[in-house]
Amino acid sequence: MKKSFVIGVGRLHGKAGLIAEGSFGKDLKDLLGQFSKGDGRGNVVMARIGDDALARLDQLVEAGLFGSRSECAAFLIGAGIASQKELFDRLGAHTEEIRKLKEQLRQVALDALKPHA
Repeated sequence: MKKSFVIGVGRLHGKAGLIAEGSFGKDLKDLLGQFSKGDGRGNVVMARIGDDALARLDQLVEAGLFGSRSECAAFLIGAGIASQKELFDRLGAHTEEIRKLKEQLRQVALDALKPHA
């Protein structure tokens, strides 16, 4: 389902259904939509969360900002990643190097385990 919103009294729809309804304005649409760009929500992640985190998700769902806990959690994960942009930028600079070192380590271990002729 495509997102739709009418400034003033309207509805904001996401893939999972109604996100918000009422007099919210364009700012809410922008806020809620900024983390669903690109590939959308095609991936599934199972997570165990504490009672407090669950209560916070439920508050946002009950307030009518999200249609489900899943939609709310996806938004909050996106917001958390965006708020840690500097961290991910710094990690990204080293990710490829770490991947190559792991592959070299794996190859050394495999070579050491091969029977010698």
